[in-house]
Amino acid sequence: MLTTQPKVTDRRELIVDAALRVLEAEGGRGLTHRAVDRHAGLPEGSTSNYFPTREALLTAAMLRIVEFDQPAVRQMEDLVPGGPYEPRRAAELVAEIIHGMLSSERAWLAVARYELVLEARRRPQFRAAFNNVRREFLLLTEQLLPAAGCTQPREHAPELLALLDGLLVNQLFQPATVLSDAEMVDYLERFFASC
Repeated sequence: MLTTQPKVTDRRELIVDAALRVLEAEGGRGLTHRAVDRHAGLPEGSTSNYFPTREALLTAAMLRIVEFDQPAVRQMEDLVPGGPYEPRRAAELVAEIIHGMLSSERAWLAVARYELVLEARRRPQFRAAFNNVRREFLLLTEQLLPAAGCTQPREHAPELLALLDGLLVNQLFQPATVLSDAEMVDYLERFFASC
């Protein structure tokens, strides 16, 4: 099971975690320095002391999500020595990671992540930082795909990321089309069988 969140060790992390909670609850429009101060229970001006611009706050929030994702990344990296896996088994392993991201303890973070995606679309300065993180994740995906039996990881890594994004969005925001565990594994298995 994935851990819920990294331990908060200082005020900066408290502020960034509060920013993520504000994003999840109120969306990008609700993310203000004052709202983060209130949510963190800190005196007004605390957030702007650490993050003077909106882009700085958004970038810090995105990097905090990367920290939250480290247990899932380690879980994926731990699978590599056991590979290559048959498509069904690779699908089951990835579905388990997705389920962890959608758990009641972590679903809020996935919502905040998609709010950051929307902010990256609207804010060019933040988009550059967002795209850098996305490229790093794409490279990691390329490195991990051979353990799933993929012979063309560079070609298929963007497809896998698109599939994962689609599955997460469907499960989070489309109650009429939520997939069962078996259906999710079937989708992923078809991908790995074509890889």
